Amino acid sequence: MLILDGSYGEGGGQILRTALTLSLLTGKAFHLVNIRAGRPRPGLRPQHLACVKGAARLGQAEVQGAEKGSRELVFRPGRLRGGAYTLDIGTAGATGLLFQTLYLPLARAGGGRLILRGGTHVPASPCFHYLERVFWPVVCAMGLSGELHLRRYGFYPAGGGEIRADIAPVRGLSGLDLRAPLTDPSPVVLSVITADLPGHIRERQARRAESLLQARGLSPVLETATVKASSPGTFVGVVGRGETARAGGFALGARGKPAERVAEEALRPYLEVMDAEAAVDEYLADQLLLPAALASGKTVLRTPRLTRHLLTNAWVIERFLPEVRIEIRGEEGKSGEVEIRGVALF
Repeated sequence: MLILDGSYGEGGGQILRTALTLSLLTGKAFHLVNIRAGRPRPGLRPQHLACVKGAARLGQAEVQGAEKGSRELVFRPGRLRGGAYTLDIGTAGATGLLFQTLYLPLARAGGGRLILRGGTHVPASPCFHYLERVFWPVVCAMGLSGELHLRRYGFYPAGGGEIRADIAPVRGLSGLDLRAPLTDPSPVVLSVITADLPGHIRERQARRAESLLQARGLSPVLETATVKASSPGTFVGVVGRGETARAGGFALGARGKPAERVAEEALRPYLEVMDAEAAVDEYLADQLLLPAALASGKTVLRTPRLTRHLLTNAWVIERFLPEVRIEIRGEEGKSGEVEIRGVALF
């Protein structure tokens, strides 16, 4: 049984999520200690429990320590089973992180449907639109297929959102070369508010993002919407598209936070990609490590920032798959390249 130290590196929930995914795919049991030791409230929170319970259902696993606040978990996977799964986090916990834990095992199991309830646009996680427009197109270019649907918006604190993911069986994954600089003259700007907020917020967000991009010589395409949700909320997203590569930046509004600042925060990671002549944003670089490690051939990507999150994720992958080779060229916190030689597990 693998023993993993949850305090390693970034010390957050990604260690747990990556371990759950790889345990289901490899059949290797693990014992995770010091769960989320690097967080203000260590141990399992509701969204992490949802990942554990979802993985246990999909993989018919035996689990010890699956309770709120637990700092240790033992996970013994069984046989993967495809089909339809409905999982409710019960809070505004991130449905995006739950999806990223389960999509690869479900594809390996023959495909199926995930209906996930909780937060769809909440802090410190990929929102639905990031998954749909940035993450999913690149993963599908590697060999995955399926469709993502937003059925209800869910903002903090009430949550109440719902996404549906229809995942097709996977026949194989192939590596990608994501080094060519992303040059999209017409990035998409999303500006969304809930119906209980004044419309000028939506317009101010959109116009500020538009003006900043125009100052860079770009011609953004604006998409605005007013939606229903259980809690008030706003967000801005900026998405740039290459032939295969993607880069995005998203930011959430908050009480007392000017609409213009939301737009500025959303643009920052996108403009960093452009300034660094990179191909993917720092978050996508991290999220692509796992499918790249399972693909045949080589994946190489250039990112504007090598994060501790990425370095920690690489460490977990190498514990489960020692035959994978992950070479990181550059220093933490600076731009660099990552080369992953996968094991063709699918």
